[in-house]
Amino acid sequence: TTEIYTLSLHDALPISNCCQQTIMKLFLLTWCLGLARAGNIVEELTKAGATTLVEFVEAAGLAEALQGEGPFSVAAPDNAAFAKLPADLVATLKADTELLKKVLLSHVVSGMTATSDMMMNDMTVDTMAGIQHRINVYLKSDYYDGFITINGKRVKKADIMADNGVIHMVTDVIYPFTPDSTITDLVASDARFSTLLAAVSAAGLADTLASPGPFTVFAPTNAAFDKVPAATLAGLLADKVALTKVLLRHVVPGTIYQKGIYWTTHETAGGDMDDKIATQVFKNQVVKVVSYAGGNRVGARVEEYDILASNGVIHAIDTVI
Repeated sequence: TTEIYTLSLHDALPISNCCQQTIMKLFLLTWCLGLARAGNIVEELTKAGATTLVEFVEAAGLAEALQGEGPFSVAAPDNAAFAKLPADLVATLKADTELLKKVLLSHVVSGMTATSDMMMNDMTVDTMAGIQHRINVYLKSDYYDGFITINGKRVKKADIMADNGVIHMVTDVIYPFTPDSTITDLVASDARFSTLLAAVSAAGLADTLASPGPFTVFAPTNAAFDKVPAATLAGLLADKVALTKVLLRHVVPGTIYQKGIYWTTHETAGGDMDDKIATQVFKNQVVKVVSYAGGNRVGARVEEYDILASNGVIHAIDTVI
């Protein structure tokens, strides 16, 4: 009996030590979790190094609001994003508190914690500034998570959690605002596209390009149409079926901002295999758009990217494809 008792007492000592160690580990874990507790939006922006944004938030008198209950989803430009802004725009924002407030609130969605796994391609959200943002998810597959843009600005780090929402760091300030104008409105108001407007009207496509879409339009400028022989252009404008086919070849369903353009082929609104186009990306942000309609290769270079519309985006090109 004595032997059994001794063994039992001996065995009890390590168990006691083990319990003490477990308690200590749980205590330390609880302490660490307390330290790691997420702060509010403003606190987490500061931790993330977005000090310029925080300075502007404080200057606009929005710090208290973003420390409130929320929830908020914030697209947060990093310091490098603000450094890209023209000096005169920065001066204007500093001098005009109401404009600064509007710009900052256009980066905030209230009433939801929109984490990256909730974001779908071409979904739209309304910001606290009353301006709608379009979210896109590019290159997502079974093997790659892809990447997200907000109004064409790339998310560089997603899902920084705060106790009153979530932050997504973006590479650029989301400005200027997306206008209320449709693609048709923008083409009509830009003198560079007067020939395109005439062609769209002749083909009866103005209402289509004013519909919700969304669409990406590779829009030939007047100089692009000038490359087409006058007799050929006149004949095209007189042939509604042929004209419609050519114009729809310049329209891709969905929104493809500059940052979402890569080497691939695209189905166009033309619908036929012959109407597919290819985008090709080169150094120095050079992008070409290529058509092989009728067995003929025609390439155009993008001259201006990301002309924002309420129902998509326009990229100006130098050749009719």
